[in-house]
Amino acid sequence: MTWFGYAPAQWALFFFLYSFLGWVWESCYVSLRQGRWVNRGFLNGPLLPIYGFGAVAILLFTLPVAANPLLVFLMGMTGATLLEYVTGWTMERLFHVRYWDYSMYRFNLNGYICLPASLCWGAFSLVMLRLIHPVVSGWVAMLAPAAALTAALALSAFFAVDLLVSLRQAVDMRSLLQSLSASSRHIARLQKRYEVEAAFAPGGLVRGIETAQSRLQALRQQRRQLLRTLSVEASGDVDAARLVREELSAMEGRTDSMYRRALRHLRRNPGAVSRRCAEGLRDMEPLLRP
Repeated sequence: MTWFGYAPAQWALFFFLYSFLGWVWESCYVSLRQGRWVNRGFLNGPLLPIYGFGAVAILLFTLPVAANPLLVFLMGMTGATLLEYVTGWTMERLFHVRYWDYSMYRFNLNGYICLPASLCWGAFSLVMLRLIHPVVSGWVAMLAPAAALTAALALSAFFAVDLLVSLRQAVDMRSLLQSLSASSRHIARLQKRYEVEAAFAPGGLVRGIETAQSRLQALRQQRRQLLRTLSVEASGDVDAARLVREELSAMEGRTDSMYRRALRHLRRNPGAVSRRCAEGLRDMEPLLRP
């Protein structure tokens, strides 16, 4: 069974090769912009699946019209744009983080796609079909069917393991951002309550309220800082004391390994934004700096 003259194992190799080439491009581009090396992407390994799936989608859309450059441009642009929108929407729903954001560009749709990016996908489709794919397909064609199948299975196993590890990191990141965002809201509410109380009863209920200068240098520092920021146990406010005890209990669940996994994931995606957990992502920013 073949599709457009390629066996399933060859399609799998196309996916992995284009995922690797996309990783090289994105990592170099983002590293230059950040001024430091960035291992870009959702996965830990040197693969960016969005490029692999994008390349396969472009091939499926454009190979039937390969003789017509205009149709190659339009079909490639359409296939890649649809994939980019569906992937961006799905990942934000799953992890509460937008891994790329086109909101600052004109003619964008919900920040997942935009006209300039779609035009680039169309141009890339032409370059890929005319220049890149002949070379890549030549590499793959050099492999005997058995060798191609073996390579595809080995790479699939590597990809599956990396995907499971990366999903764990992404889930930890989501949980951590949700928890930190809730912490920020708790702290803000308590500070406002006590500032009002202190204004009406100077020197009374609350003593020693301090402004949080840097809330998240590390997990231990955050715990100490919360206790320093809110002197609620001495205030006699039962509700406030309960909120702080709940917050401290939540902090105990945020293990150092959880922080490390979440940070590794965020450092690979320095342009990530979050609407649901904006406070948590903002609290993580000091730890994301090199």
